[in-house]
Amino acid sequence: MTDTPIAAPIGAVVVGTGFGLFTHVRALREAGFDVRAIIGRDLDKTRRRAAPLDIPLAANDLPRVLAEDPAIRLVTVATPPHAHHTPVMQAIAAGRHVVCEKPFARDLAQAREMRAAAEQAGIVHALGAEFRFDSAQALLARVVRAGAIGQPLMFHRIYQQPGGDQSEPLADWWTDAAQGGGFLGAFGTHMIDQALTTLGPIARVSAVLRKLATGRPTQTSDDYYTLQFQTAGGCMGLIEAALCFPGPFVMSTKVAGSHGAAWIQSGAAFGDPEQVWLQDAAGARQVEMPAELVNPPPAPFPISELVQTEMDRWHSQGFDVAPYAKLFAQVRARIEGRSPPLPDPFGTFADAVAGQAVLDAARRSDAERRWVEVEQD
Repeated sequence: MTDTPIAAPIGAVVVGTGFGLFTHVRALREAGFDVRAIIGRDLDKTRRRAAPLDIPLAANDLPRVLAEDPAIRLVTVATPPHAHHTPVMQAIAAGRHVVCEKPFARDLAQAREMRAAAEQAGIVHALGAEFRFDSAQALLARVVRAGAIGQPLMFHRIYQQPGGDQSEPLADWWTDAAQGGGFLGAFGTHMIDQALTTLGPIARVSAVLRKLATGRPTQTSDDYYTLQFQTAGGCMGLIEAALCFPGPFVMSTKVAGSHGAAWIQSGAAFGDPEQVWLQDAAGARQVEMPAELVNPPPAPFPISELVQTEMDRWHSQGFDVAPYAKLFAQVRARIEGRSPPLPDPFGTFADAVAGQAVLDAARRSDAERRWVEVEQD
């Protein structure tokens, strides 16, 4: 690779008017892409949502947009998970680079199909695992992979989000298990990716999925899950999360090893950046955050009238824009043939397949109430 960027900005199209609108558009622009179009199912709605963001084209036909605008070289897919396959395959068929959200696919077979097509086409392909670029998560993974705690033995990740107003609407797909909805798919895939990135392949899982909220009687998807796992290296792990958990917000990640432990903890005051701590034979101490991993504070989405659902409200807070801008900067460097701006926590469709295999095994484990082996390539 060279370190000389091409002169013209790279054109991009965003597929999806929810998370794609609130996060992809902003992060693409921060990473230096030219957002030339946005694609949605409802053309009138897509036009209304595109106009305040000065997106030149709102459309509902991705192949046509790609055929008519050769300046578009990147397609980002932020549709509901059951609808990822079609735009991803359309983009690949048109020879465009692709970033696809998680949960990646309907199932492992479909995930493998998309990976095979992307690899055969020779395009840049990336999973939307933006929290690989969260400052604390990225540093914790570095510390563990560098061997600072020895051989990882235990991994613990807990997340409790207060219930909020259950009368607020969620996206239709999110509440429907048949469409890939639920908290395990929507958020647990981030936690699974964190475990994979930090510890390596997951060999087997035992999962419980439940719906705890009472305010959405038609919801068929989970809002609580607990996932036990064992890695190929023998590390035991527990990931637990609840969307409607009474009391304060709780988030914690800890990894213990043969020679110490490392963890993420909140800053001294609410809103302070998270910190990474290490404990070994020399005692406990904070690990300095490298400058390249520091992210700016989140900036809320500036157009409040576009916030229509509970999920819109989550995404409009802007917490994932800076990590996503870093992900898109990694993609841009690869498209331009440059060395990436960060060491490689970059997730490809191969990583997407690995995560999908764990997700499928977790759902099977819950259905069959037993430990399930994770399919490996």
